[in-house]
Amino acid sequence: MSTYLPRRDSELVAWGTNFTGQINLHLTEWSIPSDEYYALNTALQNFVHLHMQVDSPAKTHTLVIEKDAARKEFERLVRGLVDFRLKNPIITDAQRSDLGLPIHDRKPTPIPKPKTHPDFVILVNDLRQLLVDFHEHESENKARPYGYNGAVISYAILDKPPAGPEELTHTVLATRTPFTLEFTEQERGKTVYIAIQWQNEKGEKGLFSAIQSAIVP
Repeated sequence: MSTYLPRRDSELVAWGTNFTGQINLHLTEWSIPSDEYYALNTALQNFVHLHMQVDSPAKTHTLVIEKDAARKEFERLVRGLVDFRLKNPIITDAQRSDLGLPIHDRKPTPIPKPKTHPDFVILVNDLRQLLVDFHEHESENKARPYGYNGAVISYAILDKPPAGPEELTHTVLATRTPFTLEFTEQERGKTVYIAIQWQNEKGEKGLFSAIQSAIVP
């Protein structure tokens, strides 16, 4: 359901009365066909009429069903106008406010540069396969932080522990966790060293995690 539509029937009656009134004032300005306004207003009046009956001693189960159907029809017509007719710049922010519609923030939210690193564990998946299961540092939440497009996994098979992540010459971007690393038959039994870091949607990378190691199964 659209969030700008009130949930309570009594509130929707007041909201809808204002909405259709504003539409009527700007039919020509907003190029809204008169038949669309007529259908909208008719749907509102039908909903209002049934709402009043339901909110009275005349209430019956059948009336409640009819009222709910009338509400859905009015909401359908409202959404149609909002989604296809009442777009900026056709209407101003002030006019959206008059209609009881939310004003959209058109200023893009800045994408932050990664300031943390992921934590991860290495799991055996199958022969010649390891799983890198990662999540935000000191959190159990496996969703990527806002603005990040994944974790860059750096790895290499080495004879001894690397002095730093710059020796991990293979890299891959993992957009989901866990991520499967695949190896060759000749690499089985050898030690692979892995470190990972977040990358945002602009390609900026964050801090490296600690380097971990595993034996290729």
